[in-house]
Amino acid sequence: MEGDMKSTKHFYAKPMGALAVAVALALGGCNSDDETTVVNGSHVSSPEWQDQIIYFLMIDRFNDGDVSNSDQGQGEFDPTSEKKFSGGDLLGVSDKLDYIQELGASSVWITPPVANQWWDNEQDYGGYHGYWARDLQQVDEHFGDMTSYRNLARDIHDRNMYLIQDIVANHVGNYFTYDQPWEYDSSLPCAGFRLISNALAPGQSLPYPLNQNACREDGSGSYHWTPSISDHNDPLQEKTWQLSDLDDLNTTDPEVIAYLKQSYRKWIREVGVDAFRIDTVKFVDHPFWHDFLHADDGIMAQAEQTGREQFLTFGEVFESSTAYNTEGEQKMLTYLGEGDNQQLASVLNFPLQTTMTRVFAGGQATDYLRFRLEKMMELFPNPYLLPNFIDNHDMPRFLSQASTADLKQALMTLLTVPGIPVIYQGTEQAMVASRDAMFEGGYREDGEQTDAFDQNSEMYKFIQQLAQLRRNNPVLTRGDIEVIASDKAGAGVFSFVRKYADQEVLVLMNTATVPMLLNHLNLQQPEGTVFEQQIQANWPQAPGALVSDANGELSLSLPAKAAVVYFKTNNMAPVDTPELSITLSDDWNQRTITQDTLISGSAEPNQHLQLVVDGNLAKATAFQADDSGQWSVTLSTRHFAIGEQQHRFAIYSPEQAAGLADVHFTSNLAWSQTADLVIDDSGDAQQGAGGPNGVYSLPSDPSFDQVNSQLAIEQAEVYTVGSNVRLKLTMNNLTDTWLPPNGFDHVGFTIFIDLPEHADSGETVLPKLSASMPSGTWNLNAVIFGWQNSIYNSEGANATTWGEAVTPAPQVSVDKQQRAIYMDFASDTLGRPESLDGIRFYVTTWDLDGLSATYRPLAIDAGPWNFSGGAADEAKIWDELPIITLSE
Repeated sequence: MEGDMKSTKHFYAKPMGALAVAVALALGGCNSDDETTVVNGSHVSSPEWQDQIIYFLMIDRFNDGDVSNSDQGQGEFDPTSEKKFSGGDLLGVSDKLDYIQELGASSVWITPPVANQWWDNEQDYGGYHGYWARDLQQVDEHFGDMTSYRNLARDIHDRNMYLIQDIVANHVGNYFTYDQPWEYDSSLPCAGFRLISNALAPGQSLPYPLNQNACREDGSGSYHWTPSISDHNDPLQEKTWQLSDLDDLNTTDPEVIAYLKQSYRKWIREVGVDAFRIDTVKFVDHPFWHDFLHADDGIMAQAEQTGREQFLTFGEVFESSTAYNTEGEQKMLTYLGEGDNQQLASVLNFPLQTTMTRVFAGGQATDYLRFRLEKMMELFPNPYLLPNFIDNHDMPRFLSQASTADLKQALMTLLTVPGIPVIYQGTEQAMVASRDAMFEGGYREDGEQTDAFDQNSEMYKFIQQLAQLRRNNPVLTRGDIEVIASDKAGAGVFSFVRKYADQEVLVLMNTATVPMLLNHLNLQQPEGTVFEQQIQANWPQAPGALVSDANGELSLSLPAKAAVVYFKTNNMAPVDTPELSITLSDDWNQRTITQDTLISGSAEPNQHLQLVVDGNLAKATAFQADDSGQWSVTLSTRHFAIGEQQHRFAIYSPEQAAGLADVHFTSNLAWSQTADLVIDDSGDAQQGAGGPNGVYSLPSDPSFDQVNSQLAIEQAEVYTVGSNVRLKLTMNNLTDTWLPPNGFDHVGFTIFIDLPEHADSGETVLPKLSASMPSGTWNLNAVIFGWQNSIYNSEGANATTWGEAVTPAPQVSVDKQQRAIYMDFASDTLGRPESLDGIRFYVTTWDLDGLSATYRPLAIDAGPWNFSGGAADEAKIWDELPIITLSE
């Protein structure tokens, strides 16, 4: 059978020479799977990858082109289930290439098309996604066959587009397991080991050497004989244990290495794949990647033999970085290497994705994004080859935690900064669920049966415009970048310039929910230089042109969520630069304040002025100079966040639409050492004691601690300063097994906040929890777990919908040693109240799936990823605190 490995040891052919390839190509190949021939592949030269825009799709959830292959009759197909095949296939991708190309994408990245394990009884989940291989050299029957895959490659190349295949070298499907993994002893690797019966459908089998999966006591062989990773902080577990119980390949074994090389060379040679996205890179030792990619019989040699001199390899190193740190980047860099240690060409830019989510969806400081972009340019040998993204299939959708206005700002950033933009299927249709099908009849989280290929949708058109702008202007693919404005105190102004040859681009944004003052932005241009608008988001009245003033600067009021791209022109225009007589009495250079502070100065007699703090025009303090031109105004710290914070203020003349240049200063407010309120919640919510009736049990996966529950709150402390509120939750157990960005896992907090001044608009139902407020209503709903930190208001909220995403989200920090999780609700989060009196917090715990941001199900029977002991429609609350009422 085509592409089958032999069931006994066999030879792995040497790569053929370039002349042989040329002859084979000229003759059209032959029908052999011998590596010494080229078989029917569609071969083109590599592109300049930094010019590409990638569209990433899940084959099964994209489009169904051939309904005859959707159901293979083994109970694996059910488009109403998120766990099973929905029917998408390779022909379906071919059928929608117009849709992809007209969006503006020039490369198509598909999930692995290889033959997969269709259903895993151990995990109660299916391999529709492609990452649970059973045969790395065959196309899965649900997706088509080699002919349909070759046709897809030719169709893509005929459009001057490129094909990227997702590959996995770390693991295959789940064909063996350990029944008591917590008792694992590396000196006795086969103790507790069990081959899983009926792991494959009838008639299916694993090829050699994947079928060599009987445990070996000496530890040798095709696999690592280890249980599931229980601690991702352990380097040994990371490299040799099973990721989510998936059988971990021994990538030091010569037979495995040979099989992986032959398998993935095949797709280049026989189909015409132009690049590989490589899954789970950090779980494999570095020497393997050098050998697999750069040996004489490796991937790059095969690519070069088919004319692909710049075959792109980019890997998944799922690591984020905390604000103003680069721990994620440092880990990613180790998988690039150089010289004799050369490994991948690039890596997916997870730190930038995390930062964009925090800034645009979470309302955090735009200066975080300034730092991340500067480090990207500084640290990576070629930042222009970094695939940048907002959404993917392994995390909650951006729009599950943000607004469409936020998404437009994130997309504008994605398509105007250095790197290769990646658009995940459905983002262009403003989808909210992570793995919803695009085609009518496929799985959707909301249960709707609908087609999602609307080329007239708002987001499709917006991405189309951005893609065209990027494609037509080399400055956006090759230019330098310099961030020229950012706010350190929170959401607000963000601006950068791109320069290349004679092109210059200016990008302006306001991430805040209020108008912001862009004050004295230094454009470094002669007076009268004109910038013309190219595209705007969330600001239909954006100026068609901007002109630098006599100082080469620009001052502008930016509406909430505004974002605009301008191109510098060769035109010059007259400009009227206001002359100001405003002065400050004191030197504010490097000043730090810890309390309300008086600002004074002089201006024109009786002049009307405003104190604009951190650019916030909506909350500007109006005041007036006296008859002699003297003035003073109080700078309030009530709404400043806690800790050492960088701020700016301006003395602004609304009449002249101009003001003093920003004055930068620091506030340093501290939480009290003594809590305003302490709540003892110890002794409850342990295994078999969770839930409203104390009868729920935890999921059985070993990463859930059955003795010291990660979901049980032991103590809560409440601190207040000004209009800021801190919740300190001391947990019975705090783990970070899966290295979540927020520093803790296996517990999610849903916190409902009642604001007395908005009582008339409150809700009683608790979205997605099958429960209601114990008393009163809620106005804000914070959803906080390891991979997401979001806040919603009650607008549009109901039993199945969180509500409208708003910003800023609370800041989350962790003290693992003390088992403490801190949640800081800034004044802006609470609506800048002048009093905290009567504000109420209702805190609940459950666990959420980090992939889909959905609450784990509740069932009567135990399961690895569901809670048990209750009906599906019972309250999803493991632990709760009595409602906390603030007073001031």
